[in-house]
Amino acid sequence: MSVILEIRDGVPNWWNSPDIWVVPGSDPAGSPGQPIAGNPAYLWGRVRNNGDTQVNGVRVNFYWSNPATGVLRSNSTLIGSAFADLDAGETQDVLCLTPWVPTVVNDGHECVVAEAIHASDPLPTPLPDAFDPPNLLQIAQRNLSVLAMKSSKMVMTVQIAVSEREKQALEITAEIGEELGREVLMQLGLEKIKFAKEPMGKIDLSLDRGCESEQKKGGCCDRIHLDVVGGVAQAVYLKVMPHKMRSGYYTPINVVARNRDQVVGGVTFVAVKSEEG
Repeated sequence: MSVILEIRDGVPNWWNSPDIWVVPGSDPAGSPGQPIAGNPAYLWGRVRNNGDTQVNGVRVNFYWSNPATGVLRSNSTLIGSAFADLDAGETQDVLCLTPWVPTVVNDGHECVVAEAIHASDPLPTPLPDAFDPPNLLQIAQRNLSVLAMKSSKMVMTVQIAVSEREKQALEITAEIGEELGREVLMQLGLEKIKFAKEPMGKIDLSLDRGCESEQKKGGCCDRIHLDVVGGVAQAVYLKVMPHKMRSGYYTPINVVARNRDQVVGGVTFVAVKSEEG
């Protein structure tokens, strides 16, 4: 007899879970889409019982955090919870009844974490600061935002953070991502657009928000090495320069943190052409 709760991770990037999505507006039964800073939205999570016994009263907690490559309990805020009774093998969509009002921080982009809690399939005790979705089936993260590109460069702030108990030497890279799954595109309200096989922009990383790669040679690049002290977030700046942006197409951009060869976190921006030009 066993209970194995799961909220799926994203593939190939585990921080882009298809089992967490946002419904903007005041109707939780509305269409999924991108949350708007200052306006209410509702969060949904999809939980599976992969075990062979029924479980009642599964608690699903929803958190928001600034978009960081390391999403920690210490830098996240609990939005609310939902409860579910799951038969063996059952999958259920659960709604957080507490509305979420995103704030205008980190350029208006935030990430969401969901965790399934039950005594029959407990999380580690004591709880680590890192949510650690890759190693805990009960936890998943959605760190995925739409980036509406105009004709000018856009600069996005990404926080780099590790647990207070750690100090890590990280390599931060900016990479053009792979095609997104249809389910994820629908959740972003982008089901009608196509993957751009040729990237529609140039990307750089910098520790200086005002760095111009053309004017400050060596100041911007596609990778940065950082010694990150636990509990002290550091900002890096993703700079996207549009190039041949076409309506109806998207380019995924991943900011990825690695400790040696291990991926420890990431943020994904889906660059599309703004309707405003």
